[in-house]
Amino acid sequence: MIAKEKDYDVYISHSPLDADVANTIAVGLREAGLEAYHGGALEPTADLSDAIWQAMAECRAVIVVVSPKSPPHARGLVEIGAAAAWNKPIFVIINGPSSTKLPTPLDDYPAFPLSRLADVIKEILASFEPLSKDEHHTLDSIYGDLNVPADSLLQSPKALRDLTVRFNRQTRKHLSGERLLSEVLRLRKKGQLPRLRSPKPVLE
Repeated sequence: MIAKEKDYDVYISHSPLDADVANTIAVGLREAGLEAYHGGALEPTADLSDAIWQAMAECRAVIVVVSPKSPPHARGLVEIGAAAAWNKPIFVIINGPSSTKLPTPLDDYPAFPLSRLADVIKEILASFEPLSKDEHHTLDSIYGDLNVPADSLLQSPKALRDLTVRFNRQTRKHLSGERLLSEVLRLRKKGQLPRLRSPKPVLE
């Protein structure tokens, strides 16, 4: 059993066969000041443990390890699905040749060879930095174009996903939906959000 004593910045999803690689990644993250969670020492079970779900929910980024020797497994696919549903930034690290085939759910996420772990860490650290003035302007513009009130973003995964995808595409960053939602709510509290054009609640 793993004691829950600290918060985790990054969740590492991997198969049991890639436990050594996950540990290497965790060491690199910790050296950069990021606390990493990976469940390589856990025995496979039918259900994800409370410790795994809590670490996944609280993390600010997810790294998925993919290698030829470890095809997609049920728990890993569940973890990827949860990360995507919660709008976590996902980074793929390939433990093998660049020709390694990615699972279909990972096709749209940035992939790096293990030798570029430092670049992944740099991307993750950048995603934790405060938004610049230009990035705030971009967020305001996208929010206005979507015409979805901040409260409706809380209830609409699709609208929040659209906001996140457009922001990351325009800024070339990998921020999570929850991070952008917190920025929108903070701007609303300060009265700095653009006025919407007779917005309608989003029902889903």
